[in-house]
Amino acid sequence: MRDAKERSRGIWNERTVAWYERANARSDYAKRFLEAIPDLLARSRTALDVGAGFGALALPLARLMERVTAVEPAPAMAAALRGAAARARLGNVTVIEATWGGAPVPAHDLVVCAHVSHLLGRGSSFLATLARGELATQGVALVRDAPGGDDKFFFGELYPMLLGRPYEKSCGFEETEGELERLGVRPKLTTIEYGSDQPFDSLEEACDFWMEYMGLEGAEPRAYLRGFLAGRLRRENGEWVAPFRKRAVVIHWAVT
Repeated sequence: MRDAKERSRGIWNERTVAWYERANARSDYAKRFLEAIPDLLARSRTALDVGAGFGALALPLARLMERVTAVEPAPAMAAALRGAAARARLGNVTVIEATWGGAPVPAHDLVVCAHVSHLLGRGSSFLATLARGELATQGVALVRDAPGGDDKFFFGELYPMLLGRPYEKSCGFEETEGELERLGVRPKLTTIEYGSDQPFDSLEEACDFWMEYMGLEGAEPRAYLRGFLAGRLRRENGEWVAPFRKRAVVIHWAVT
């Protein structure tokens, strides 16, 4: 069975995207991110969000900017972003359904990329483009996980029991910082902490989530999850909620 990192490109469908949209609706993630880059926001009128997902950052940016371009390769994510922009009547959002480099994208004032590890690691051509100043005219803001925070969805306990191996938690921001410094960029680092609680309508839906996300099949792991989650999830206004506090680092710099 494959873990979440290995399955990240194939896991997204209408239901899995909807789960994360529900979590995002309760989260202060975008607020904390925007609070970390006031200087870049003040000097930017357009933004490019690479790996935009369902719009966790692209939509809040669109409320501040004249124009936002969102690049997102997963069809279910791109569809969710288009739908959310339409419901919010944000006509200034353009969604490009493509991998990075798969479609031409003009320069924007601000370039954002959050939690897209293959674009933010060693040897990344995307980082090299940013370092050369070819894509952002005013500033760049990247986001990667930071140490600390809660055990993500109890994976530290569940992976050994159900998958027979430890859950490898990677923060990643040091890798991005090191690669940027190698490319001649000395970014600012701002640590943010935010809520990312995941709500479910029922215990069975919660089991569906863990079965999907961990790549599990069969009655036995589902029965184990049912008992485990019944004792760990919080009941709140008729929902079952997985509490999750997360830490991340915003890696940002102004283009001069």
